[in-house]
Amino acid sequence: MTSDERRTKEVLERVERDRGTARGWTKILAERDPDMLERLHDTVMHPLYHRSSLPQKFKHILMVSLNAFQFHHAGVTGQTKAALEAGASEDEIMEALEIVSLSNLHGMSTALPLVVEEFENFKNRVSEDGGGNDR
Repeated sequence: MTSDERRTKEVLERVERDRGTARGWTKILAERDPDMLERLHDTVMHPLYHRSSLPQKFKHILMVSLNAFQFHHAGVTGQTKAALEAGASEDEIMEALEIVSLSNLHGMSTALPLVVEEFENFKNRVSEDGGGNDR
């Protein structure tokens, strides 16, 4: 394994460990420019995970809203999952999507089926783990 291959592997493993996944584009960027991916990753991690003025669930609800506004399906799904895991309620996420609709009705209507699907996935995961879901 060359030093470039080691660097690519190292950065991808860090992204996957910190974020739980590495999407296709992150793998491509890691192969082409691992230093750039690392800088982008650090930029994301700082406000989402290292700063603490806002509750974690609120940060993810904001990200759901921003991704809905931009019609970014994978972002809506991933951030909905993260928001639920951080303790957000379905109602909190729905209210945020309704606010998105004030500026971008299509963003909300595009995101809504994805969000509801992730609600169901979350409920199934919780019930499989034997935990209660009081949301």
